[in-house]
Amino acid sequence: MPTPRFFIDAPTDAFQLGGRFELPPKTARHAGRSLRLAAGEIVELFNGTGAAWSGPVGFSDASAWVELEHRTDRTAESPLAITLLQSLVAPEKADWIVEKAVEAGISEIIFMPAERSVTKLAGERLEKRLARLTDIARSAAEQCGRNVVPLVRAVPSLEAGFKTVSGDVKFVLAPGADASAASSMLPGLLSVAFAVGPEGGFSAREIELAAAHGWRPQLLGPRVLRTETAGLAAAIWAQTLVGDLPRAC
Repeated sequence: MPTPRFFIDAPTDAFQLGGRFELPPKTARHAGRSLRLAAGEIVELFNGTGAAWSGPVGFSDASAWVELEHRTDRTAESPLAITLLQSLVAPEKADWIVEKAVEAGISEIIFMPAERSVTKLAGERLEKRLARLTDIARSAAEQCGRNVVPLVRAVPSLEAGFKTVSGDVKFVLAPGADASAASSMLPGLLSVAFAVGPEGGFSAREIELAAAHGWRPQLLGPRVLRTETAGLAAAIWAQTLVGDLPRAC
């Protein structure tokens, strides 16, 4: 059984080897009631900075803690930094996209409005959604062994997304586009960005706008992918070509 892992929103100096770290109430309940861990089982804590601390968990009637015995600085991060610029979609699809993006090794997930986005978010509603999506990213990092939690944020407009996102290569995914851009994915590439449209895809005007800001229209294959599939497929494609997934010889 994999070592249970918990994201803890605390500064690095709060984790002192040889000391006892008191688990937050929600995490303590999850460890004791949901996972049914027994006192003495080894668990791992991480705070998103790249390090992790492990030791036996303990319980009392009112609290739970971990005796910090070891620190590791292993990383499950890809040498390729991948940014996903995702158009706003329905909440359940956004949840799935963030979870799978973390598992695929994506470094940053940025949501933006698009002409055909059915979901419209701003102000307090947007902040609440981003908070939930950040929680999902943290849980996904717990599960997949990443000690770094990808940033989840939003930009106010499509143009802001196309203009501000950086990458050595930037692709806007579009049916009917060129499928030969794999030649841009050369060994040694350090960063790549993918823009994914909403359920109805990007409009022709939006693709032109992307191109004006240095994004290359790209077709991943002969089949039309759903918005919640396209970013994941793009990440796996990039990770296989120049990232940390094995490539067939």
